[in-house]
Order: sequence, then C-alpha cells, then structure tokens
Amino acid sequence: MARLTLVIGLPGSGASKRAEQTAQERNARLVTGSGEWDELRQNAERWLAQGENVVVQAFLRSPKSRASFLQMARTRKADTEIVFVNANLERVLERVATFGRLPEAQVRKMHRHLQIPTYAEDVDRIEIRQEAEVNEQARDMLHKREREFIDSPGSFMQQLQEQNVLTQWIPEYMGTIGLDQHSPYHTYNVFDHILLASSFVAGTNAKIVWSLLLHDIGKGFPGIKQFLGTFVKPYGPYQKKDRVAIENGELIRDGKDSGSFYLVDGQKIPKDCIKTDLVGHFYDHENVGAQLALLILTRLGYSLEFAHEVAALIQFHMTMPRNLDTIQPDALKKWYAKVGKYAPELMMVRMADDRAK
Repeated sequence: MARLTLVIGLPGSGASKRAEQTAQERNARLVTGSGEWDELRQNAERWLAQGENVVVQAFLRSPKSRASFLQMARTRKADTEIVFVNANLERVLERVATFGRLPEAQVRKMHRHLQIPTYAEDVDRIEIRQEAEVNEQARDMLHKREREFIDSPGSFMQQLQEQNVLTQWIPEYMGTIGLDQHSPYHTYNVFDHILLASSFVAGTNAKIVWSLLLHDIGKGFPGIKQFLGTFVKPYGPYQKKDRVAIENGELIRDGKDSGSFYLVDGQKIPKDCIKTDLVGHFYDHENVGAQLALLILTRLGYSLEFAHEVAALIQFHMTMPRNLDTIQPDALKKWYAKVGKYAPELMMVRMADDRAK
C-alpha cells in the first residue's frame, strides 16, 4: 500500500532536510513547494495513483490546510502520516538570518499560526522530530516526587519558584510571571492563573496536570500579548477599518504613558483615528503553547508520546464552547468532530481554566 507523508515545520527548522531523508527512507517521490496547494496535491495524487510513496514538504500550518491532502490519500487508499519538525524559534531565526531568506517578522508570524498535528486529523501516524536535551536533575526529581506533584501541582511549582529552580528548568515561565492580562475576564496575572487552574485538577493524573500548568504558557511568549484597535478614518497609509496593534497600549494601561496618542508601527497616531478598548489579547497563544509544551516536557524527561498528548490538549483548549447550558446540539457535535478523542479531557481542562479566572 502506498503512503503519503506530510512533513511540516518552520523555515530553518530542518523540515526540508527531514523531508529529503524521509523520501530516501521510504523510497518515495518528494513533492515540495511554498505556493499553490492545489498543484502540490495534484502532483502527489499522480504518484499515489501509480502506487508510489509520496513525501510532501510544505508549510501546511493547520488541520484545514492538511485535510485535502489526507482526504486525497484516503481516496487513493494510501496510508497517511505527518512528520512534524518542532524547533526552538530563536534557533530558527538564527538559521534564517544566516541564509537571509525571510524577514524575521514573517517567520514569527508563521510560528504563531502553526498548529501542531493531532490525532483529531484523519491521519494514521504522527512523528515528532525535535532537538531536546534532557535536564536530568529535573527529570529525576519529578519522577521521585510524581505523586506529590500530581496531588498539589500549584504549591509544588511555587516551591520550585521559591527555590529559584523553576525558571532554570522551564525558562518559558519567565514571561508569564507577573504578566497582567489587562482583561475584564481575568482577575489574576498569567502565572497565578496557571497555578490556580492546576489546583482544580489536583489528584487527577500527570497529563491533565501538565495540560493546565502549560495551557497558557504561550501568553508569555514575546509578541503574543497585544492591544488592538481599528482605524475609524483614513490616516497616512492606513485606511478605515484597518486593524492594528497599539504598541504603547500596555504603558497606557499601567499609567506609564499619558495616552495622548497611539503608537502604531512606531508612528504616533492621533487618538481620534483609532477605536480601541485597550484590552489585552493573546491571539494564537494556544498554537505557541502547544509547540513549547513539546520542547518543555521532553526536556523534563517525559516521552514524546506523552508530550504530544499534553500539547494536543493545549492546542485545542480554546475551542470548547463556553455556553454548554444553552448551546445547540449541532454546534456541540461540530466541536466534537473537530477535537475527536480529546473531547473528554478538554472538558476538564476548560472547567479548570474557567474557574481560575
């Protein structure tokens, strides 16, 4: 039986090299591209129709972009797999800068939009490839004290913070500590919210506990927190209804900026040109958080399989409908179809997330 392999990853992540190696290992045709998915899919289908294995390497960033390839393979009765090349963004940016292929801003945007593959997609197998060194001290301690960690995750992490090892082992937490969410929907800063949310799943299991401890870690990633506004009239290069990030929004909210103007792309804009509520937004934090979770948990000595299960829950934790008392059955079925086998555990994650606000 022929096999379709999708290799996905950021530019500079090593995805291209991995695709070449996979094609050699599978004795497969390699189909690559960065533009028209229809053309890539047609080329892949042509080889599959002849019974050949095919490796497609392209930035298929979401389940939606991957679905047509997987469905085509099913139609051709081919096996399917996704190879996801996960990478530390800073290392990716260093590699991209060396070759000078893409602007840093574009790579950062691609990183924010990249959704990890999960078994909610119609795929037979998922393989995660990444560079990760195990912190043996953290691994050994977590193994030895696993029961304590599961039963009291919030206090356990606070102890690590007081001992000055938490951010040594998980530096990704640094951006969340004391991070004001500047939102009417959140009482606590990001780190305190994370710890409180984990307390609502204390005593369950390591997968659920880590899902809560890492569910919002993407909020502390550089560039994720934004204050957004919309132009209400043309000004300079901006048109009415253009949506922009207000770069001095946090300073205004914290009383460190008079707010006499809004800063957009480094340019001072009169306040009457932009409508904004100056509420903090963290769009795509679930995408970034899922990628970070894969790196963090393997660094702490967990298996890639375990890390992927946690990362999938993080990837989907924003999808569950909130109004379960009034939601229409069709909408709930649509959500279930989107998240598949992860639905039961996602309900636990959402419950804890909501109660910790």
